[in-house]
Amino acid sequence: MADLERDPISSAIHNGIKRGIEVALDNGCLDSCVILIYAGMDAMAFLSMPPSQSTVTRSDFMQWADKYIRFPCKEQLSGADLYGARCSMLHRYGVESSMSSEGSCRKIGYMDKSVPEVRYDPSKSKDLAMVSVPALKDAFFEGIDKFLVDAFADKTKRELVESRLRTFIQKLPGPGAK
Repeated sequence: MADLERDPISSAIHNGIKRGIEVALDNGCLDSCVILIYAGMDAMAFLSMPPSQSTVTRSDFMQWADKYIRFPCKEQLSGADLYGARCSMLHRYGVESSMSSEGSCRKIGYMDKSVPEVRYDPSKSKDLAMVSVPALKDAFFEGIDKFLVDAFADKTKRELVESRLRTFIQKLPGPGAK
């Protein structure tokens, strides 16, 4: 049987990216959880970018998010919305980004559990949508899983994703671990 602790998907994605997000959410650190989700989306966009690229771009992030981030409600967030939100959280620790200031995306605000998971009322604010952080986490985790299924179903993509996964930080067992 394969050593799952040394498998890059198990080590880097499940025990790395997903675990950190779960820990932050379980401990009520919604802002930290959001930052980790956006960093994880960057990592997934890196895995998904064309073979000729070595650096992930805004376009790669938005394309990955548009394809893989889906909420179980009518209202959705676009890849541009999510990229603008990523920039606002990582660069300003807020909701305003250069993209939202120029009208290229909506500002994204955050809330705890909510149904619907994404709320947008243009009669109150045309440039602000609210998203449930637990729902954002669920949409991201489901997006990761769907992306991996898609990537590993195609031999060429699988080889590319596997080679890029080997560059990710791996959580490996320490000396003497069984």
